[in-house]
Amino acid sequence: MTSPAVATPRADDSDAWWRSIRDIRRDDRAFVFILTILAGVIYWATNPARVELDGFVPLADALLHGKLYIGPEFGYLEHAPGPNGGGYMPYPPAPVLFVLPVVALFGPTVDQSIAAAIIGAANILLLWLVFVKLDVAPISRCWLLAAFAFGSVHWWAAGEGTVWLFAHLSAVFFALAALLLALHGTRPFLAGLLLGLAAASRVPVGLTMPLYLALYGRWPVHWPPKLSSRSFLPFIPFFAGFAIPVVITMGYNFARFGNPAEFGYNLVLNSEGQSVLTESWYSDGINSLSYIPRNFNVMFLKTFDFVEQFPWFRPNWIGTSLILTTPIFLWLFRAHGRNRLLIYGWISVVTGLALVVTHGGIGWTQFGYRRILDVAPILWPMLGWVFRRGISIEAKVAIVIGILVNAYGIWAIEVLHFVSF
Repeated sequence: MTSPAVATPRADDSDAWWRSIRDIRRDDRAFVFILTILAGVIYWATNPARVELDGFVPLADALLHGKLYIGPEFGYLEHAPGPNGGGYMPYPPAPVLFVLPVVALFGPTVDQSIAAAIIGAANILLLWLVFVKLDVAPISRCWLLAAFAFGSVHWWAAGEGTVWLFAHLSAVFFALAALLLALHGTRPFLAGLLLGLAAASRVPVGLTMPLYLALYGRWPVHWPPKLSSRSFLPFIPFFAGFAIPVVITMGYNFARFGNPAEFGYNLVLNSEGQSVLTESWYSDGINSLSYIPRNFNVMFLKTFDFVEQFPWFRPNWIGTSLILTTPIFLWLFRAHGRNRLLIYGWISVVTGLALVVTHGGIGWTQFGYRRILDVAPILWPMLGWVFRRGISIEAKVAIVIGILVNAYGIWAIEVLHFVSF
């Protein structure tokens, strides 16, 4: 039997999601408000102001001037060679939407880190609304939101706000907003549009679609599922919405490279003027099954480097294990049962990580494993389901450890510059 936590409302209850927001119990509103403001401030204060990696601000300025390429002042930003000494950004363009209006008003000198901090804070609010819809206990909501805000790689992403991390934040924002609508079973066109924007921020997020389809189609929780024709009717508006940003992105690619599927990463040149494909980590191409072990090694096993120098435990730009940085993820082993969120959520996690774990690059430079953010909008709601009736002392200890590890890593890197590669 489907859990009430993810049950779909009646078809005529299209405004139920908004009424549920108005009717939220007040016991954790103050906490969420304070956490959101505090997180936004801390995220902004964390940023090292490496403006040469703020790629979406110069892209916004270029688009406002009718260009698809940014100028030669992009610094260390990866790029495919473009006209007039400029370059094409080899990343999906949707994150530019967050800074485009600001750049239009104030010019290309605006600080992308401010936008990153605001999006990071907004992601906390969206996750809270998802927890509310899943009927997660208020005490669990508070602990899990603190873990998401400061005990996960989300802090690093929102604090750094560089071009790669800004794209992750954008994808998390759009995917959480889409999931909130899907859990309520309403506005499939808008949900599809939002998930399309998430995919146009980070392509792997588009592969997490099975969960959204299962929620809208009310797919059964028994296996193998027996699907009726009615299960596919909501997909028409959903795919219509999803197609809009996808088609625009394909047109963007075609206008730049003459190929709608080419983002330009294959055309990036390294510091020696050679193709990025000549780098050792792309020995088998951009994606290959042979890269899975190295990604799993960083994702689950990589710890700090121990050196005989204070403070002894030195972060490495290659990354840091999720078990160390976000130990609360260990409780995901309890996320199982006959429940749409869990069954199709795990399927979506696997499909969403397919491009991630087979990628030659593991996400450096980074603290933690940044690409887990591509499936974070699914993993965290599943954790909410695990703790929907309360949260144990052991889980609270794991969250505190995660927050301390992330705080230490950011302090070591940003304040002490105590980091190796």
